[in-house]
Amino acid sequence: MEAVQSLRLQGKPAEAWEAYKQIVQQGQGQEAALAYERSILSYYVGIPKEEALLDFMTSYSKYKNIEYNNLQFYVIPFPSTITPLPVTEVPDFLPTSTSILPLSTGFLLNIRYVNYRIQSNGSYLMSENGSLSPHAHLRTRNFSMATDFTSFSSQTEMTIPVPPPHDRHIHGIEDIRLFRKGATIYWSGTTCEYSHNGLIQESQGVYDLETHTLSHITPMHSPRNAHVEKNWIPLNRAYEDDSRFIYSWHPLTIGRVTDGHFHTEREIPTPHFFQHVRGSSTLVWQNALYTMVHCVIETCPRKYYHLLVKLNDDYSIAAYTVPYYFVKNQIEYTLGIHIQEDTLICIASQNDCDPIVARIRMKSLLWLEP
Repeated sequence: MEAVQSLRLQGKPAEAWEAYKQIVQQGQGQEAALAYERSILSYYVGIPKEEALLDFMTSYSKYKNIEYNNLQFYVIPFPSTITPLPVTEVPDFLPTSTSILPLSTGFLLNIRYVNYRIQSNGSYLMSENGSLSPHAHLRTRNFSMATDFTSFSSQTEMTIPVPPPHDRHIHGIEDIRLFRKGATIYWSGTTCEYSHNGLIQESQGVYDLETHTLSHITPMHSPRNAHVEKNWIPLNRAYEDDSRFIYSWHPLTIGRVTDGHFHTEREIPTPHFFQHVRGSSTLVWQNALYTMVHCVIETCPRKYYHLLVKLNDDYSIAAYTVPYYFVKNQIEYTLGIHIQEDTLICIASQNDCDPIVARIRMKSLLWLEP
């Protein structure tokens, strides 16, 4: 095994690959070490990316000694058809992450608009009256839209009817996810201004389409007293009246929010790779439960990758895809998905702007089992 590693480090991947194959044929070497070397060498010796990616993910979860950041060299784009999301121009603001809620008449979208522009070095510049500045407030506005994914309605801004209890540099409610409790539409999202402590925390409230407001804001407390809380995924179905959320993915932690406090109810084991998984979308039903999650590699700018996860009725993981990106190997984010027969529909933002609608055939995805 040392010979394989030595040849690889000398920049001789072809020779290292031949040495690797000889060790495998002879039945020598530790499986974990072999998997690690294969996960690296497959990048250099022309193994198709789909095969190399499957090998990387299998090796990572089975042997747990693979370098996570190497993932970026294997990931491939979703096999998808891409169209832009038709949106309205708002001075100083750009559209970004979008949530999807199915209704009897079609779908309700919440589109987040932001006044910042992410720079190539990862910094943020905020637009104020047409001028960019690193010192202006970072602001979020939210707009509702109805659609059947063929036609799209005009947008209506969803305002906040009460002043914020905290004066912060970051304004508004970010990354809203839409869900239902009974006949009422609710939202959950991230906010400093309306959190219980002025830090970046989760809150929920009513998404009132009659008054066009984000009302009845209820701050939610971190179960770990974390300074930053994001990506809580509401589990509620239309007939339920309580608030349950997926809090984290390794283990898959499900809890109930009572009087603003999160109480863990279940912890379900997940594959080793899921230590990197966050968010992302609410759950949809198409003969099974599905949700989209993401992982991040902290390059500059960051790289986001997405996995579709299939859940059993008890929320344990039945299967999950390899990680993909949508259009570019950069910051991409999705809050909303829908499955229409055999087609996965995702709305994804690109570098926190330019949202797109991606249509993906489910049978084209590469799946893994836990």
